[in-house]
Amino acid sequence: MTDAGDKLESLRAICPEAVLLHDGGKEYIFLPNLKIPSDGAVLIIDALLRPGEHSGYNTRLFLGQPLPSKGRGGGWTAHSIGGRTWHTWSWRNVPETLPLPQMLLEHLWALR
Repeated sequence: MTDAGDKLESLRAICPEAVLLHDGGKEYIFLPNLKIPSDGAVLIIDALLRPGEHSGYNTRLFLGQPLPSKGRGGGWTAHSIGGRTWHTWSWRNVPETLPLPQMLLEHLWALR
């Protein structure tokens, strides 16, 4: 997604501190202190949204820590992005054509 910066403002309703991050020629959106509803509680975790292809997936959501009991679709893997270790699960088919808030919500759905 080449115009993520222009559309970043739409994500700030969900995560007010959202900012762009570049690593390895790819654009990510850093979502500090993202509130993730899970099992009747709200977890606060740093997240990283990749609104384009990453490791064979159309889009990816990475978390600052794995949630082993969560993540429909498969096991968790670790990736080094921006000098930090990020964790993600196997969750496919979230299109890069979705608006950023909807893309994020599609990924978060798998953690419910």
